[in-house]
Amino acid sequence: MNKVRRVGWITVLLIMFLAPLRVYAGLIASGTRVIYTEGTREISLMLANTNSWPVIVQSWVDDGSGNPAYTGAPFIVLPSVFRLQPEGIQGLRIVYNQTPLPRDRESVFWINLYEIPPVSKNMPEQSRLQLAMNTQLKIFYRPQGLSPAPESAAARLKFRAVQEGGRWYVECDNPTPWHISFTDIIVRHGKTQRHVEREMDMMTAPFSQRRYALSGNIPVTSASEIQFYYVDDRGAILNDHTRL
Repeated sequence: MNKVRRVGWITVLLIMFLAPLRVYAGLIASGTRVIYTEGTREISLMLANTNSWPVIVQSWVDDGSGNPAYTGAPFIVLPSVFRLQPEGIQGLRIVYNQTPLPRDRESVFWINLYEIPPVSKNMPEQSRLQLAMNTQLKIFYRPQGLSPAPESAAARLKFRAVQEGGRWYVECDNPTPWHISFTDIIVRHGKTQRHVEREMDMMTAPFSQRRYALSGNIPVTSASEIQFYYVDDRGAILNDHTRL
């Protein structure tokens, strides 16, 4: 009896620890993103099931398409299929399969956690599919020796205003080897401010430019200030600002 109680309390404490970090459907993951540094043997990700029912979870890595048949992923997730009891905890092992990747920049892929709850045998197939949910977490592969440090990447970003087809855009130029994941970009001029339109994934890739559409159609001047919010390695949202 004491052993059962001890295990129960450990489960509760783990769920309380993981809860603030990431919530998707009934699954809670121990991080919002995974960083895999070159030379690491394997890394782990902890999951907790906060549902009051058991779930079957299928896990895999792909290019963001959500396709379990994708064959180009450089990572293997173990176990690939498992059952997770209510308030249960499961550790995932993520192993690099030695697929060659660019050495001058980090690469990004997506960990998928496909959650299937129990269903009644009499439930229509369409209803069963609607209950299934897929969680995606970014996993970054980082070669050794890249510079500058990822912590200083945001300070090197450059922004400019672009008008095209009657619309205004903020173009981000990322000259670093790191991916920059934005949560918001704001153009401020005096007391006026305009946000870029929200997208599912607001990430600018290494050594590239990406345009973000501004809401409204008010002209942007060179005197405007850019304030941008982005996600760091720990999943925290930071902000910085610069001039156009």
